Amino acid sequence: MNPQAAMQFLAVPKPTATMIISGVIALGILLCISVFLGLAGRKKWASFEEYLVGKRDIGPLVTGAALSASYISGWAFCGSTGIVYTMGFSGMWFAGIWSLVGIVPCIWLGAMKTRDFAAKLGAATLPETIGRRFDSKALQTVVAISMLFFLFLYSVGQLKAGGTVWYAMTGLDPVWCLLLSVFVAWLYMVLGGYVGNQYAMALQGLIFAIVGTIIGIWAVVYAGGFEAITTGIAAQNPKLMTLIRPELPKLGFPQLMSSYVGILATPVIFFTMAVGFPHNVSRFLGMKKVTKKDYWMLVGIVWLFTGIPIMLDCSSNGLVARLIYGPGLLKIEPWKGDLAAPMLAHALGGSGLLAAYVAGLFSAALSTLAGMVFIMSANVTRDIIKLWWPQVSDKSMLYLGYFLIALFLFLPFYWTLVRPPPLLSIFMGLAAMGLGAVFFFVTAISYYWKRATKWGAICCVVWGTIATLYGGATVLVPKPSYGMGSYEWFLVFSCAAVYFIVSLMTKPPKKELIDKLFSKAI
Repeated sequence: MNPQAAMQFLAVPKPTATMIISGVIALGILLCISVFLGLAGRKKWASFEEYLVGKRDIGPLVTGAALSASYISGWAFCGSTGIVYTMGFSGMWFAGIWSLVGIVPCIWLGAMKTRDFAAKLGAATLPETIGRRFDSKALQTVVAISMLFFLFLYSVGQLKAGGTVWYAMTGLDPVWCLLLSVFVAWLYMVLGGYVGNQYAMALQGLIFAIVGTIIGIWAVVYAGGFEAITTGIAAQNPKLMTLIRPELPKLGFPQLMSSYVGILATPVIFFTMAVGFPHNVSRFLGMKKVTKKDYWMLVGIVWLFTGIPIMLDCSSNGLVARLIYGPGLLKIEPWKGDLAAPMLAHALGGSGLLAAYVAGLFSAALSTLAGMVFIMSANVTRDIIKLWWPQVSDKSMLYLGYFLIALFLFLPFYWTLVRPPPLLSIFMGLAAMGLGAVFFFVTAISYYWKRATKWGAICCVVWGTIATLYGGATVLVPKPSYGMGSYEWFLVFSCAAVYFIVSLMTKPPKKELIDKLFSKAI
């Protein structure tokens, strides 16, 4: 395909019977396998605690694949292509190129320590691990509530990702696109608990790794190579060629593409989010004791599953979609630029490849969504109710958990239906900024800094949550007051200041607790 041909933009394909049938078959296969894994996981737990964390015997292969699924998510697989399609080369800063700096530190700084601390303390959830790390029920409750807020925001983006690709294939009303996403996730979470969810996420990580790699490589070949891509983009709109867009506003999300302040904030966003994301580090709560061989196997699996899809899907795919369709996708409400990835799959391989993309995108979106919703349910059952009213029976907690999973799927479903975020990666970026800034310190740093106190952690969580709420009101609005990059620096440095200063001003933890926590890992 040459640049001149690229200027003859393809019309956006209308759903056909073949597209709908192939999509239903692809999703049906994914659903059946996920349900099977949920049933298999059901045999692995016999109590409420095992429902939440299994028997702590999951190996590095499943853990690595599941971590890949929670890390990539729907916004990386779909939303990042959309922002490159919308913004051109400058969109790559936020699309995921720098996200590779985060995944290994996530394993090294946060995840492994989470596993060790949880095992030592007998904790079944991340808030419980943090609460027992500081011997504070109040902190455990505050962390659980804060996670509910952040994970709810993030789950909205996952649902839009699932709904976007299903709309691209079927043309159904958005309500049915989103309901289908909700139903799939609820079913295998209720059936399999933590273990079933972990197995299903591992499968989904494998699916999107294969599909993402195939589409990413084939897109470059289809376009005629990187030189043809750059030539075609330049012919279409020279402004899309620049990695830094000084003509863009310095306020709101464009700052991430228009100034060094925003661009340099991008690796910080991805680093802190990878290390501090609860649904990332929670993948390790049920893992077995890790040997050096297990560790490097885990790292290799994560890099294999995420490296190529991130580098290709989050960069060249958006540019190739722009070559093929021009700016026409931006006019389609409410999906807009986020349609770039599924439409690219259709252009590359017709209904068959689009069906494969449906399976990959649903795998990416639903795996992260399921991981977050499962955590949100546990935040209420284990970290609030069971914590303060331990006499409540496990059976009651299980049934409440089933209901909460449905509730925490429905609420973001309703929000996505009524007021979908205009650009996935930007909306979810603010949630990523808040989660990372808060929990990088409260989890990862707390695993290494013995002098950290419960009051430092509590104040950091409260402050970071409030600051993120304020950021949403001043950054992601039609007339923003700050640049998104500047606000990231503010969040990170202010959370760090609150965490360290308050910890140094308050009474240190008991020596007995520190000796227990920082002894040799088990």
